[in-house]
Amino acid sequence: MNKKTELISIIIPCYNSGRTIKRTIDSIKKQTWKEKEIIVVNDGSNDEYTLRILLEIDGLVIINQTNLGLSAARNVGAYKANGKFLFFLDSDDWIEENALELMFNYLIRNGKNNYVYSDIILEGNIKKIIRKNYNFFEQLFLNQIPYAILISKNTWLRNKGYDENMILGYEDWEFNIRLGAKNIFGIRLPLPLFHYTVSNSGMLISKSSKYHTNIWKYIKERNPEVYKKNKILKNWMFWRKKSSSYPLLIFCFWYLILEILPDKITSNIFIFFRNVKWFFTRNKFFKLNKL
Repeated sequence: MNKKTELISIIIPCYNSGRTIKRTIDSIKKQTWKEKEIIVVNDGSNDEYTLRILLEIDGLVIINQTNLGLSAARNVGAYKANGKFLFFLDSDDWIEENALELMFNYLIRNGKNNYVYSDIILEGNIKKIIRKNYNFFEQLFLNQIPYAILISKNTWLRNKGYDENMILGYEDWEFNIRLGAKNIFGIRLPLPLFHYTVSNSGMLISKSSKYHTNIWKYIKERNPEVYKKNKILKNWMFWRKKSSSYPLLIFCFWYLILEILPDKITSNIFIFFRNVKWFFTRNKFFKLNKL
């Protein structure tokens, strides 16, 4: 199995993203991995500039649909993909030119039935490298890994893709929990290969944060088996021995808070700590070495 025989399909949802999508697509076209298919799902864009840009860029498979949201756009692109492997990338983000090759080889070496992600380079209002270890217990309570994953299409199909009801965000979080419940885990490639754009108006710090508790409870209802108390304890016992981004005991207390306090209060608690975290992150400067 090598880059001469394996086709990777890159799924890029687009909604009025004409001013950023060219950079995204350019980063794919420059990949050292040559066997690739670029699928842009035009999710009901009504901006003339975006529509013109999509027509001007060659080498794309363009799927047009009415505006159904990010989950639906990713799903339709994945279902129609010809590649045996899928990679998801949003239209305002981009990747390093060797990202697909490094991620594919890393996935094959470490278990192709799982999926791989890289470290994150934050761009925009915040500049920082984010390194997140995969820990399934931690993932049950807080979305810790990027949406930009490389996964086999067979694994994706067996698990039915993203939940199209999750229009407020975190659909990738729910998908990862569904995978983890079946012992399909994320593998971190410890290299900063994925550029993620952060803005004050972005979903990361707006709707998804505001409705964090509601979304978490929806995920819990969608995956009841993994959130049973005995299962929570069993997962804690196993994953406490693995690397994590935060001490896992914190999430035991957080679980109790989510169970006891009203949704509005827990959401405000989450937003407070998120704002504190981003304040200190925004005020730290770093020098990004050339990869």
